[in-house]
Order: sequence, then C-alpha cells, then structure tokens
Amino acid sequence: MSNENLTGASLSQGASLGARLRMLARLHKIEAKRGIIEIFSNPFSNLMTVMVIAIALALPAGLQILLDNGKTLSNSWDGVSRISLYLKLDVSQQRLNTLASRIRQTKGVSTVEVISPEQAMEDFKKASGFADAINQLDSNPLPPVLVVQPTFEFSTPETSELLLAEFKTFAEVELAKLDLDWVKRLYAMLQLAEKASAALGVVLALAVLLIVGNTIRLSVQNRREEIEVVKLVGATDAFIRRPFLYTGFWYGLLAGIACWLILLVSLIWLEAPVARLAGLYQSQFKLAGLNFGQSTQLIAISCFLGLLGSWLSVGRHIRQIEPR
Repeated sequence: MSNENLTGASLSQGASLGARLRMLARLHKIEAKRGIIEIFSNPFSNLMTVMVIAIALALPAGLQILLDNGKTLSNSWDGVSRISLYLKLDVSQQRLNTLASRIRQTKGVSTVEVISPEQAMEDFKKASGFADAINQLDSNPLPPVLVVQPTFEFSTPETSELLLAEFKTFAEVELAKLDLDWVKRLYAMLQLAEKASAALGVVLALAVLLIVGNTIRLSVQNRREEIEVVKLVGATDAFIRRPFLYTGFWYGLLAGIACWLILLVSLIWLEAPVARLAGLYQSQFKLAGLNFGQSTQLIAISCFLGLLGSWLSVGRHIRQIEPR
C-alpha cells in the first residue's frame, strides 16, 4: 500500500461527496496501474500463471469451436435424413407429378426427386449387372419413387419423423421409409460432445479460480505487514481488497488475450490439413474461428474468473489479518 493510498483512506472520511468521488477515481487508476506493473515486475512466474490460465480456458473453448464447425459441416451434407416414398404401382405419371408438386409445397421440404419406374429399372440394371435376365421380365415390377430432402431445420430425428408421418397419410404412398440410424448417431455424438465440453468448461473454470486464488493468497501473505499498518489507520476491508482485485482482473485479461492467440494460432496451423482433407471429398469447407462477439465473450469470461478468484481469496485472508 502506498503512502498516497494511506492518506486517501484517512482523509476521505471528512471530504465532500465530489472530492470523495474524484479521490476514488484516482485511487482506482493508481491501483489498476500498480497491478499491471507488479505482474510485469516478476514476469517469469506471473506470465507462467497467465499461460496456465490461458491453456485451461483454451481447452473448452477449442472444443466448442470444433463442435460449431462440426455442426456447420453436418448441415452442409446432402442426404443426412432423406425420405423415400414408394408409390403404388397403378399411380399414373400425371398423379406422380401432381403429388411431387404438392410435397414441394409442404413446410420443411427442400427438394423432391421424381424417379419413374422406367428410370428405376435402368438404374437397377446398371447397379445389379443382370440386364439380360431383367429384360426377360414381362412387366416392370418397380414402383415410382419420390425422394424427399428435408430442409436443415427439419433434418433432426424428431422433425423428420413428423414429415414421415404426414407423408404416410397420402393415398398414393404404399411405403414411406426414413433411415434415422445415421441421423440419430450424428446428433447423439454432437449432444455428447456438447455435454463433455460443458463439463470440461466447468471443471477448468474451477481450476482457474483455484489458480488465481492461490496466487492472490501468496500476494496477501507477502503484504501482511502493510495490511496491518493500513488497518491501524482505519482502512476498510474494501479499501484493502481493491489492489488485489485489480491484480486478479489483469490476470484474467492477459489470460483471455493469450487464450485467444492460442486458438488463433491453432486454427491457422490446422487450416491447411483441413483444406486438403476437404478437397479429397470435393468440399469447400473451411475452419471457422471465433467471431468478434465470441472473442469478446471469451475475454470477458476470463476477466470475470480472475476477479471472482481474487475476490474469494482476498476477502477470506484479509479478515484473518489483524493489527498486533
């Protein structure tokens, strides 16, 4: 605690409101400046603490980025949930086209592909390799088919089943089929990863609180004699707590910026391999990083954890220090 702070603590009792506010603003400025100077006065150990906090924050943040990119990639896949409508054999071409137009106007439907019995037979001949045997058939046993592609919003298992139930009510439909196995596995994996990311974030947030709290505890012990002197002249716990809170804030701010840089460098490092892998699948997919809002939120969370860890630690230890 500086002599100027001691004077401010003793004189502010009889000062006017305006003078108190100006003095308070000045003291905040002094303590904020002093906090960052103290961190850089011992750069090795303090910056090591900053990097430990940054890495702890980068793990759940990086996992969340991968999840967001995974959702974007899954939304760009065609046929994630595709409904096949096998119509009755006696459906004419006119009724087939009318039904396709009706389905296209249904909410949640992106595209409708019409497969006539003749086209289905030709495709089957090419795929099976039994064209000569198939040509001996008296008639075409394959029905007309409508392949319905839902929109992204209706590609979940629940919404796809709602569309399936609606299509089953059509008189022309003999069989409606939806392969939900892949869709259910995809969303189950995404939900599991989201919960794992949330659990990891909570655990590492607690770790950040412990790291900041232990660092502030050591700082309080190093200033024990100063705190005793300040309490002798009547300083309140709030006044004594202020510089330590600023120290925690600076730890959080520096760690948040370092975390953002770690994520940025990691995404740049992964950009080329991901582009090569996407190219093998004729995809234009690119990794997306944090936007401005997400970056601001990350740094704000880091600052909050730094402040909270400092407040929890310094309040407890200051109360234990009394003048002798």
